[in-house]
Amino acid sequence: MRLVTLSMLKPEMVLGKSIYYRDNLVLKEGTTDLLRYVNSLKKLGIDYVYIEDSKSNGIEIPDAISEETRQQCKQVLRQTMEDFASKAVIDIEEMSGAINSVIDDILKNPDVLVSLNDISAADEYTFSHSVSTTVYSLIIGNKLGYSRSMMEKLAAGALLHDIGKILIDPKIINKVGKLEPEEFEVIKQHTTLGYEALKRCVNLTELSRIMALYHHERMDGKGYPTGTKAGELHEFTRIVAIADVYDALVSDRSYRRRWSSNQAVNYLVEHAETQFDVKLVSVLIKQIAIYPNGSLVRLSTNAIGIIKEQNKNFPLRPIVRVLTDDKENDIEPYEINLMELLDITIIESELEMSWSTVHNRGNQC
Repeated sequence: MRLVTLSMLKPEMVLGKSIYYRDNLVLKEGTTDLLRYVNSLKKLGIDYVYIEDSKSNGIEIPDAISEETRQQCKQVLRQTMEDFASKAVIDIEEMSGAINSVIDDILKNPDVLVSLNDISAADEYTFSHSVSTTVYSLIIGNKLGYSRSMMEKLAAGALLHDIGKILIDPKIINKVGKLEPEEFEVIKQHTTLGYEALKRCVNLTELSRIMALYHHERMDGKGYPTGTKAGELHEFTRIVAIADVYDALVSDRSYRRRWSSNQAVNYLVEHAETQFDVKLVSVLIKQIAIYPNGSLVRLSTNAIGIIKEQNKNFPLRPIVRVLTDDKENDIEPYEINLMELLDITIIESELEMSWSTVHNRGNQC
């Protein structure tokens, strides 16, 4: 299986991962003749799909939680936010089952290197992002040795960290292009609005509530809404701050294309100490596949390959299935282990490569 843009779809490709919209199955795993669905997917704001083809045969793309758990969590979160919007109440009991399913999955897969990106429609971003932020947060919490009770509190707060956004004008939330200064000031209000809303939820602990208020604070005190510095920020808020930014970077937004995993990891590292907790950044990036399984890469030989498998503890040296020669001509695929060929390196990931270069290969890649 591998991730491709809609423009890269070929007649022989088969859908490798089901696509959902508002809890409804849109396209089922195994669907063929994908080209006839391109326009419909574009209308939903979906630009990428997971496919199976001869080049990606046998490649598994691991996720920290199952697809069933992910969809359950999004469904519960959507219902929770709809109830809040209409009744101004939040029933944490309704979320507890989904939260425990996520925790159970993560505890079953403590050493998985996460490669999967959630494929969702554009207007589903808030739900997908909140669930993924929760998953990354729990991965960090598990590695820190959190108890079950602590992980439940962390998950509840992470899942609801952006609830204040439903109280912001959607025209500003979904604006394409740069926000005006006054619009950004409105966006910033989602932290305090969310916190005040969660204070009305009697079953939610203060530890869970503060993540809504403080997830945009920075270690150097230059965040918002309060400018609180590192020493006064609870570890929960420092965890969610990292998970929130990482997932936002690797997701398509209304105003920019998604970043590659290695670009997002580099951002976290570059902004550690000033923006993020150094120790917590280190914990997360050890659980991220910097070059995810199923992604295209360019090697230092100029050949194009697809990541087949990770080498644990060596994220920059995966196993690569080579697809082209140094002139980018198709060849019979073969696999190399970069742990054994130290003179070969990855110099570019698919999202850093020019899409025109990829698209102009005709039937290649």
